[in-house]
Amino acid sequence: MKKGFVFSFEAIIALLLFTTILLGMNFGEDTSLKELMVLQQENDLLKVWSINFPTEIEMLTDSKALFENFELFLDGKKINGAGNGKNSIASEAIIVDDNLIERKIRIVVYFN
Repeated sequence: MKKGFVFSFEAIIALLLFTTILLGMNFGEDTSLKELMVLQQENDLLKVWSINFPTEIEMLTDSKALFENFELFLDGKKINGAGNGKNSIASEAIIVDDNLIERKIRIVVYFN
């Protein structure tokens, strides 16, 4: 009977120690879904462009409708001004248009 009590007491002590260690650990900054949302919007925009084959002006208009601070590149050439922010996410796609011309589109979104 005494062995069972000692074992139970030791198990409780071990669980309390383990819980104390877990509560004392720093798991880093709180993460938000902002990054995931921005990445999903970028990829959705690239998918739409791969179907519609937009002009540079249409690309800028679409990007401005979704993002405040961004850079847009078409075939390595920057279309709009420099963006800045604490964090950034970039997405890139290669699109073959109706004339079988390959176009490389890259969008970088900056956010805080």
